[in-house]
Amino acid sequence: MELFSKYRPDFDTFEGAMLEVLATVLASPEFLYLTQRSSADDAQKPDAQKPATQSAGKVSDQELATRLSFFLWSSLPDQELLELARKGTLNDPAILNPQVDRMLADPRAVRFSQHFVEQWLGLESLENVTHVKDAALRAAMQQEPIAFFRETLRSNGSVMDFLHSDYVVVNERLAQHYGIPGVFGPHFRQVPNAAPAPTHRGGILTAAGILAMNSDGTDSHPLKRGVWLLERVLQDRPPPPPADVPKVDLTDPRILEMTLKERIADHRNKPSCISCHSRIDPWGIAFENYDALGAWRTNIKNKPVDATSVLFNKQELAGVEGLKRHLLADRQDQFARAMVHKMSAYALGRPLTFSDHADVDRLTVQFRRQGDQLADLIHLIVNSNLFHSK
Repeated sequence: MELFSKYRPDFDTFEGAMLEVLATVLASPEFLYLTQRSSADDAQKPDAQKPATQSAGKVSDQELATRLSFFLWSSLPDQELLELARKGTLNDPAILNPQVDRMLADPRAVRFSQHFVEQWLGLESLENVTHVKDAALRAAMQQEPIAFFRETLRSNGSVMDFLHSDYVVVNERLAQHYGIPGVFGPHFRQVPNAAPAPTHRGGILTAAGILAMNSDGTDSHPLKRGVWLLERVLQDRPPPPPADVPKVDLTDPRILEMTLKERIADHRNKPSCISCHSRIDPWGIAFENYDALGAWRTNIKNKPVDATSVLFNKQELAGVEGLKRHLLADRQDQFARAMVHKMSAYALGRPLTFSDHADVDRLTVQFRRQGDQLADLIHLIVNSNLFHSK
C-alpha cells in the first residue's frame, strides 16, 4: 500500500500503478531470497519487539521455521510451525524433533526427496540425453534414484545402501530393462535383488539413469563416470584439465584398432594428461560392463569386457563389484562426510565454506556413531549449531 500510494500519482490508471507495484515486489530481494535480520536490525527494535529467546548469531524462531520448511517442504511454514515460532518454543529439541517427524510424514516432503536427489546426483544432465528413445524408460530412469532415496528415508535405512543394497527400487519398465521378472505396474516398489540370474544392480551407482547420463550417447564414457563418482559420491572434485590437453585422434588407424580401455590408457600416458587421468579413469573403467543405456554387457565388439582398473594408490578394482567392495571397505568415512556436507548445504540453501568444516566434521562423527541412518541425519542437521546459526 505504501508503494501504491507513492506510485499512483505518476500513472494515469490504477492498473498501471499496480503493475509497477507488482514489478517492484517481484524484483525485491525480500521476495527472491530467504533473508535474515542482522544483529543491527534487532538492536534498532523496541525492547517489546525483540525475540525473547534469540541469542547473538542465532536465527530467530520465525527464521528457524522458515529454514525448516524450505528444507523439508520447499515451501513456506504451515500454521502449526508458525504458532510454535510465535510462542518461541520451536528451538526446543523436545518440540523440534516431533515437528521434523511430522513434516517428513507429510505429502509435501516428496519435494525434499526429489529436489535434494536431483541436485545431489546432478540428474538435470539426464534431461539433455537424447539416446534414450523410450519415453517410459526415460521417465523411470529419472525417478529411480528419487524413489530409492524415498524408500531409504521412509525406513530410516543406512546411507551405505546408496553404494550397494540387496534390493532394488523399480517399476515394471525399469525391471524389464534390468531383466527382473514379476514386476508389474508403473509404481516403484522395493524388490529383493535375488533373481535367478544376477542383475548387477543395487544402490544408486548402477542405476540406469546415472549410467546413461554419463555416457557419450553411443557407448560408455569412463571419464564422465569417474568424474561423477568423485564429485557426487566422494566429494573429491578432480582438478580441471590443463588448457593444452591433446585430443584423441580418431583418424589414426592405430587408435581405431584399440578398445576403449586401451585408448584411455594411451591418452592417459601422455605427460600433460597423466596427473588428472590417473585419478579419474580407474573409477570410470570399473563401470565398463554397462553400456550407454546402463544395460549390462559382457562383450564389446566380440571382445570380453575388461572392467579391471588400478587406483592411484595401487588399489585394484575388479569391475563394479570390486568398486563397491572398495567403497564399503575403505571409503565409508569419506562417503558419510560427503553425505553430511551435501545434505547440510541443501538444508542451509548455500554452499558450505571453510568455517563450516568443523561443524561438518562433528556431525559426521555423530552420524557414523548412530549407524549412518538417513532420517537420523536429518535430525542431526536440524538440531546442529550450523542449522541454528545465521
